[in-house]
Amino acid sequence: MARLFKTTYPNPFFLKRKELLAIDLSSFTQPEPIVEINDHQLKVMQNKTEIRNLWASLFFLGLISMLGFKLLDYYEAWNHAEWLNQKYIERKRNIYGKDFFKKTNDQYAINRYNRIGSDEVMSFKEFIHDRYNNYTHITHRIIGDIIFTGIPLLGILILLPWIILLRKPAPLIFDREKRVVYSWQKGGVWAQRYDDIRLHENIQMILFFLRCELKDGSLGWAKYPLQPTGNPLFSPLSAYKPTLAYIAQFMEYGREKVLPDQDSWQAKPPFYFRDDPEPANIEQEIDRILQRITEVNNEIPLDGEGNPIPPEE
Repeated sequence: MARLFKTTYPNPFFLKRKELLAIDLSSFTQPEPIVEINDHQLKVMQNKTEIRNLWASLFFLGLISMLGFKLLDYYEAWNHAEWLNQKYIERKRNIYGKDFFKKTNDQYAINRYNRIGSDEVMSFKEFIHDRYNNYTHITHRIIGDIIFTGIPLLGILILLPWIILLRKPAPLIFDREKRVVYSWQKGGVWAQRYDDIRLHENIQMILFFLRCELKDGSLGWAKYPLQPTGNPLFSPLSAYKPTLAYIAQFMEYGREKVLPDQDSWQAKPPFYFRDDPEPANIEQEIDRILQRITEVNNEIPLDGEGNPIPPEE
């Protein structure tokens, strides 16, 4: 049976290098994914999690606003219910005397009096009992309160830890001196030789393919996503050229080519509550992964033109 979706194989970066080196960088502004340039390294950072964090934060603020307006509605309804019952009690006493509620057999008047108790101040517990027992359309009121209170509260309890615990992603680092590309995630190092780096471009992002150790100890693939346009849903493939051209020309010609007027440059880092810290032994881990790549030699094979050769079905 034929596959519904074909497997995508990354293409070697060197196939695009000649085209990218010919691009005039002066016709482009510096792409946003580039976050740092110096004599030795160029760093890019994925903005997918930053965009996701931004939308989550906006959604979180929306939930807080919804819950806040609902709590304000509760507070106003509470004050209004207390005021109505106090006015009712005051009016009856003015007409029938201060002892009216001790002597009367009017069940409605007794119930109105009991709504706020002998202290004649409606507590929150008394308000809730009054709200859900002494009016019409109680079922609709309960459902509405659950929707506009319970759902925002549940969303806040889920999103708040997620936003706080979300780590700022590590950059993808192109080291010109060592001709190595590397990054890390939660202590695990990803690495590849620049001349062997592979990538895949689709309508959502660029995926850089590096090597990493899997949980079972085998050597696997790690995908570093990059969305140069900032649009998480769609980007034309032509929009990726500036970022890729800056990378290629930095690695080929050095910092002077892409940043001629400064010795170094660093963008203002996006705000996150937590960073993904660089592993202390990253240099040793990079060397070890590169050595394993050489020993294992299980890269996707290429044809005479450098294109990936998919396995036979």
